[in-house]
Order: sequence, then structure tokens, then C-alpha cells
Amino acid sequence: MTARRLKAGFSHVLAWVNFGLLVAAALKFLPLLYSLSHGFDLHYLPSDDARHLERAWALDLVSDTGFLLLVWFLIGHFNRFLVGDWRLIPWRPFSGSPSEPGSTE
Repeated sequence: MTARRLKAGFSHVLAWVNFGLLVAAALKFLPLLYSLSHGFDLHYLPSDDARHLERAWALDLVSDTGFLLLVWFLIGHFNRFLVGDWRLIPWRPFSGSPSEPGSTE
């Protein structure tokens, strides 16, 4: 296996992992949306109500989304360094794919 094919294979795996990271970052907002379905303002509830804890947990869960997006961006940048393409949509072949027709490999 040539070095170019090895890079392309690693880039493909990395692109799928990066896509999974982006999906996970989006799914982290589901508990917050569920909590908001109980109402935007929860001050009418007693302070020991479980919905207050759910809201705090949901807000804590989404608080590190910025770091996830930073890692997503850095992995995409590394992929660009590796094969010359960001590979943000992993199921599309990139321009330097060794499996393209007319490739000499």
C-alpha cells in the first residue's frame, strides 16, 4: 500500500470520526430542548423540583460545545494538511482520491 493510499484511508476514517463528533455536538442540545418544553421560566416551581436539576444538567452539558467545535475544526484542518481537503462531508470523495478514474495508482 502506497503512502498516498494510506493517507487517503486515514483521512477517510478521520473524516467519519470528525462527522461523528459534529453529530454528537448537535445531539447534546436535545436535553436542553426537552427541558425548555417545560417552559422557559421555571421560577413558578419549588426550588427542590427535579426540573430545576434537569435544566442545570442540560445547560452544563452544552457548555463545552465550543470546545467540541474547536476540536472539530482542528481535525478538519489536520485533514486538509494531510490530503489537501477539509473532508467535512465524509461520504463524498475528495479531489485527491486515489480511487478516481484516471488515477495512476
